[in-house]
Amino acid sequence: MATHTVRARCIAVCMFVVLLALSTQSHAEPMAQSVPRIRVESGRLRTELAHVIDRSPTLRGIVGQIEQSDVIVHVTCEHFVSVTLQGRTAWGSAGPDVRYVRVQIDCMLPDQRLVTILGHELQHVAEIAAAPDVVDTRSFTRLFKTIGFSCRVRWPEQFETAQALAAGERVRQEYLYGWSVGVVANARSGVQLE
Repeated sequence: MATHTVRARCIAVCMFVVLLALSTQSHAEPMAQSVPRIRVESGRLRTELAHVIDRSPTLRGIVGQIEQSDVIVHVTCEHFVSVTLQGRTAWGSAGPDVRYVRVQIDCMLPDQRLVTILGHELQHVAEIAAAPDVVDTRSFTRLFKTIGFSCRVRWPEQFETAQALAAGERVRQEYLYGWSVGVVANARSGVQLE
């Protein structure tokens, strides 16, 4: 009888350990993926971003790329001294499992312009997310020198990419007109399919 009791206890302990391991594993994975990658600090920006994501397949795709990456972006409102600067993406820092980026946007912009800048700056974040070798200011600058072009001759140097310019415009059009991906407005000839 003692042998059966020992065996039953051993089986019970083993089952407990297996169930505990499975429970821990199944809870760990959703928690890791539930970490919000885009953290918006302004109520207006948060509301606008949610509204634009509903209307813009392009922005949904950009957000999806960011959400699947190791990048966390803090999106904040900023008042810029320069009248030509409406948004910017800046390097934050990197840890062993995560990289931090900051996006600053002029929240006083009209909705149509705000939407364009949101799409534009989040495209820059997706560009960073696609480049795992960007881990500091030097590699951040190197990335944008490689995939973009300089748009300011004075310090600090600023960069732009054709992809971000196109993404911002496409997000604006999808927001305003509900156009599907692949349709781009052309100022001279109306609408053009890509």
